[in-house]
Amino acid sequence: MPRRPRTVATLAAFVFLTLLAPAASASVAASSRAATVAVSATGSSGTSGSSTSASPAAASAPTATFAATVLPTGVVVSPDPAHDLYTGTGGLVIPALHWNGAPGDRGRVASCTDCQWRVSQLCTKADLSAGKCKILHVGCPVDTIPVRIWLSHGDGVWEVVGETCQGPRPPQTIDQVGAQVHDLAQAALPALRAAVQPANGVLVGLPAVFRTGQPASGIIGADLSVIGLDVSLDSRVRWHWVYGDGASVWTVKPGGAWPDTSVSHVYRHAATARASVEAVWRAQYVVEGLGPFTVPGPLLVQSQQLTVVVRAAHAHLVK
Repeated sequence: MPRRPRTVATLAAFVFLTLLAPAASASVAASSRAATVAVSATGSSGTSGSSTSASPAAASAPTATFAATVLPTGVVVSPDPAHDLYTGTGGLVIPALHWNGAPGDRGRVASCTDCQWRVSQLCTKADLSAGKCKILHVGCPVDTIPVRIWLSHGDGVWEVVGETCQGPRPPQTIDQVGAQVHDLAQAALPALRAAVQPANGVLVGLPAVFRTGQPASGIIGADLSVIGLDVSLDSRVRWHWVYGDGASVWTVKPGGAWPDTSVSHVYRHAATARASVEAVWRAQYVVEGLGPFTVPGPLLVQSQQLTVVVRAAHAHLVK
């Protein structure tokens, strides 16, 4: 009896089940790393940037590894895990690696702070068996699954913005990333090393020269790693000097050693002045090529105090 040719749907089902089911042998385990995965051809076209008001195709429940992971703020495991893997609100960070969609759509999802989003599996086993899926080479690595990203502006209409690969780590929001960047940015600031010249005391009527020991350029392109995401940090700084005699000044200049008098002050009376300086930083970050976003939370501030001995100048007759 001649063999019946396999249908495309049967082949697709075989490939998808091989990817998701545990390997029965070492050779099958190796094949699970193949890039061929199934993508749904129903509910939406699957084309990047396409939109629809229909809900995504039902997806099988997330694995125990996904569900057991501690979730960041704003991210929840779907109450209907047969439908979506994760749902949430606010800007969603989608890594550039494995992204299948319009380049600008990742930024649109990240910057939409009042949007709702959903992460769903591309295709279900039931759809594969019914012949409703087609083969697409996405290239998801081992221990990840292909997913579809949906976005809604709160009007009940859900738009497909693209596809990517989802691993055991839950998706991250801009708020979650920003909170961790704030802590890392504080540690990344260059040390404040304020000083005054002359160090052993200044004279009434002559300039005291101040410096912070910090770069005028601030921080440019500092590389950070936040929750496994690539982050670049920029930070600009202003300094607030309080000279201890009632005078103060804001400046964008760090000052320097004599003869640099860009930050200097003339005291009019002999005294011991308690001077101080604050470095106030405003930081922005780029995560996975998205942004820039302002680092949330309180401003980054460093402070230091200086004791300035001000002496009266006396004239001496020299023969």
